[in-house]
Amino acid sequence: MRRKRRNDPVFNRLEKKAAAKLAKQISPGAGLVFAGFGAAIFLANRMIPKIADDYPFSFIWDGRTHGNLTFGKHEYRRVRTAADLVRSQISHYKTWSGRIVAETLNQLVLMKDDKIVYDCINTAAVLIQLHLCLWAGRGKAGLKKIPARLALMLSGGYWFCTPDFTVTSLWTTGAANYSWPGILQSAFLLPYALHYQGRHVSMPKSVMALSGLLAGWSNEAGGGLALVMSAAAAAAEKKRGTLKSWMVPGIAGAVAGYALLMLAPGNFCRFRLEQEYSDILPTDLSDPSMVPVKDQYTPTMFKHYLKHSFSSVILRELPLQVPVATYFLRKESRDAETTKFLLAMEAASFAVPAILMFSPQFPKRAAYPGIIYAMTAAVKAADSLDLPASAGRKKPVRVLTAGAGAVLAVNYLASLFVDADVYMQTEEQISILRANKDQEIVTVPDIMISPFWSRLAGDRTIDEYIKGIIRFEEDPGDPYNMAAAAFHGVGELRVEIPEGHPYTRKDKAAVRDQIFMPVRNFWRRLKELADGKRFYT
Repeated sequence: MRRKRRNDPVFNRLEKKAAAKLAKQISPGAGLVFAGFGAAIFLANRMIPKIADDYPFSFIWDGRTHGNLTFGKHEYRRVRTAADLVRSQISHYKTWSGRIVAETLNQLVLMKDDKIVYDCINTAAVLIQLHLCLWAGRGKAGLKKIPARLALMLSGGYWFCTPDFTVTSLWTTGAANYSWPGILQSAFLLPYALHYQGRHVSMPKSVMALSGLLAGWSNEAGGGLALVMSAAAAAAEKKRGTLKSWMVPGIAGAVAGYALLMLAPGNFCRFRLEQEYSDILPTDLSDPSMVPVKDQYTPTMFKHYLKHSFSSVILRELPLQVPVATYFLRKESRDAETTKFLLAMEAASFAVPAILMFSPQFPKRAAYPGIIYAMTAAVKAADSLDLPASAGRKKPVRVLTAGAGAVLAVNYLASLFVDADVYMQTEEQISILRANKDQEIVTVPDIMISPFWSRLAGDRTIDEYIKGIIRFEEDPGDPYNMAAAAFHGVGELRVEIPEGHPYTRKDKAAVRDQIFMPVRNFWRRLKELADGKRFYT
């Protein structure tokens, strides 16, 4: 019925008039919003040093001695050439994980000692992801007529609603494993989404097969969901009698990619190695993302994950659900095709954390793929709503926008202060390592995080999980310690927790330091970026 109406001249004339009326109301500020958001992401990236897994993954994967993330001696050789990369990925696939696509991207950007290449690429990646969600949600690629409010909603929603934003979208190894694969998944599903919305799509079968392969081979939750969504879209089109020849090769590629990901020998080898060589599973319920072996697949596990991970992910996405809820509440704005599209996106967004409830581990970062579908649904719903700017509505909308903007601004600045503070402490650690290469074991102070700014930043910043080049272990034999020692050319290193540090005390002087020390280190980091000279030499 909808396709027939598109051929009706009266309907087309009314549609053109409505579009012309809407065009007059469109703000030209969307480009400035995205440019500003890109600049904010780039600055945030420049405030984050190489940390945690960035060090072990800077080396060729040493599968012969149980891999770079397990305890024990390893052969450390930097990944510097294409041959090194291939050798590393073959070893990784056989002994640790099937994430060849993600880890290839990761090790490519880790070849350089400086993060500037990664920071530029990641800024572009974030903007590309937003554009893909816009494209899929609106059914068109043009950026000219995007309302500024839509750009603000998408940028602010991505920053605030993404689970573990720093881990998934800023940290080098995290972005390579979560947000960058998200682009592969979005790009693969885009033709299916456009075709469903009545756009003419003609894709080469070989391109769709390759795109499906990369999407399926990206990561477990996102790759599996991309496969399911493409299959569901193809089934819907077949029912409508509009199945295209490029759809099946895309699904076949996704099946092949997901099989290569999940059936990798390294997945089975890793499970055994983690039991034998790594102290990964907790002994109690103190870790929000894991449970002891005795509690796995018991009511205790599901209750634990529901409380700490599932509810957190779902609540995070609530701001993006506002336009979707508004769409369903306004009967005059609804149509069958848009409603089905939104229901599919919402189901996918909800499915990710729901499936993870049955996983042995449920880190919030693994739920990242859900945010892609939540953003696409929000764009589609907001774009479908024709909300005239009445005088009575302008003031509360402006107040709400200003309030949300203020909260995001405080949250963003707090994250910059924490990250810059960690960056400068990391630089101090590195300076100590370089100055003491002749010692058998080099001891460096632990990375400390200001509780004041950390509370304001929430999980939009570096936290205890990924802080520091040597994590928070005092054991020089810890795999992160060993990788960081090899990276900086020292024998062994360990951390020493500073006694009486201001970040651990509660007296007035300490509270003052908790506020001003991160701000001071932020300005030091800005000065480094401006003149190109390290503060610690």
